[in-house]
Amino acid sequence: MEKDGIMLSTRVGKLLCGRRLVLASGSPRRRNVIAQTGLTFEIIPSTFAEDLDKSQFPSAADYVLENAKIKAIEVTEKLLKEGGGKAPAVVVGCDTVVTLGDKILEKPSDKDDARTMLKSLSGSIHHVYTGVAMVIDENLLHGGPNSLLQELNIGFQGYRCHGFWDRTEVHMGELSNELIESYLATNEPYDKAGGYGIQGYGGVLVERISGCYYNVVGFPLYKFTKSLLELL
Repeated sequence: MEKDGIMLSTRVGKLLCGRRLVLASGSPRRRNVIAQTGLTFEIIPSTFAEDLDKSQFPSAADYVLENAKIKAIEVTEKLLKEGGGKAPAVVVGCDTVVTLGDKILEKPSDKDDARTMLKSLSGSIHHVYTGVAMVIDENLLHGGPNSLLQELNIGFQGYRCHGFWDRTEVHMGELSNELIESYLATNEPYDKAGGYGIQGYGGVLVERISGCYYNVVGFPLYKFTKSLLELL
């Protein structure tokens, strides 16, 4: 096994070596997870406001996938317009939400909002959805849409966009007011969908999960790696 990640020794790793790979997210959690592939991604966060009307989407999966696509396309277009440097080979956009019943929970707006979210999640079974969209130089592609991947429309030539989503079931423990207030005091909830981070202090709030742990963190690592291996 390669010290820096098993992807480096694969055909795809060798194909992407030295090419410009971009993660269109400023999330340190996603940066840390994607680094486990061993591939080097430049971090260029999308400035998309994430202001889509949730009611226009049939499911949370469709919603996160559209957000991810817009982020990846925005950063790709920005880099192509700037020119002057190496054109991107792969740009990855992501979006994560928590759903409780039919309600979509994103990042809390403030402490009161985070408190309300945590109280609503206490003792619940809820779901975490992450959408991932990859805008890829079409000259690198040899695979296509399958049972895992969808081809997504983009408005410019030379690139194709493929995406997928993942869902993890989360069983949250019973949260006392004291525990919620202690967690709020860590300042951890405020940049995380649903108001908690399973990889940090928030891990003590979660009883168990069914599905991909990294999906709850914000980046479904297995499906991403599998997608690259199938597409390139």
